[in-house]
Amino acid sequence: MSARPDLSVIVVTHNRSELAVRTLRSAHRAAAGLHVQWLIVDSGSTDGTPERIERELPGLGVLRGENAGFAAANNRALRLAMGRYVLLLNPDVEIAAGTFVELITALDERPEVGVASVVQQGSDGELQHSIRHYPSPRSALGEALGLPWDGWREEERAVERYRQEGPADWLVGAFLIARTEAVHDVGPLDERFFLYSEETDWCYRAREAGWEVRHLPQMTVTHHNTTSTRPDIVAQLSYAKLLFARKHYGRGRIAAIRVALAARHLARVFGLIALRRSPRERVRAERHALAVVVGVAAPPFG
Repeated sequence: MSARPDLSVIVVTHNRSELAVRTLRSAHRAAAGLHVQWLIVDSGSTDGTPERIERELPGLGVLRGENAGFAAANNRALRLAMGRYVLLLNPDVEIAAGTFVELITALDERPEVGVASVVQQGSDGELQHSIRHYPSPRSALGEALGLPWDGWREEERAVERYRQEGPADWLVGAFLIARTEAVHDVGPLDERFFLYSEETDWCYRAREAGWEVRHLPQMTVTHHNTTSTRPDIVAQLSYAKLLFARKHYGRGRIAAIRVALAARHLARVFGLIALRRSPRERVRAERHALAVVVGVAAPPFG
């Protein structure tokens, strides 16, 4: 076994202890045959998550800290990572097929790839559209109007694209593996993205630095993702898109994306009110997101 790990696995936890333990057990099984460094960072859990992980998975230590955001917690671990590759693994992801050996072998054979992900499916086994295009006024408007056509949404919806490997603008960060040399070139995650779009920005910067971002179907993972109706979370999703636009685009494009996002939330507010039986929490969430997007309410997480 070499002194340097093949892979550094980073898992950032925040409550939901049972699912976090399932994630780590699944990752351990998939890591057979590799020298792996495990880096678990807990962001202010109140349900005993770090203690449960250390109790049920002997040998794993958990770095504890306040909830300073997903990007900040990952960066804390990235500074300690020593592997040839670094995997950012959500604490709600289980390995469904394939192994890390297969994935790393594929990456070793593709030295031009700096960042990659794999096939992602939901708890129901349905494909999740993890291959994405960069945010644009057109895609923001398409999502606002619910248009399903190619070019009018960020996500790549063609099923065949997930069956074969290929380049991508960016990949959903529930499972995101990066070559250490690429991490050194690109730098850490931007901590201004408290939650959401940090992977969009990271992939954008990787491509700008000359690295390829690539979908690799060597593995399939199950992402037990849940849709939140919390006003701060709904608002954060759109605010992060705006933050990405401000960082990388010109004024005209930023303004167009803001208008499209505002239209999306406004349409949802009216649509939910028209249904009458819609939960008030969902209406409040869309109203708050609209207020944040148009600038009359502060960003959700400062």
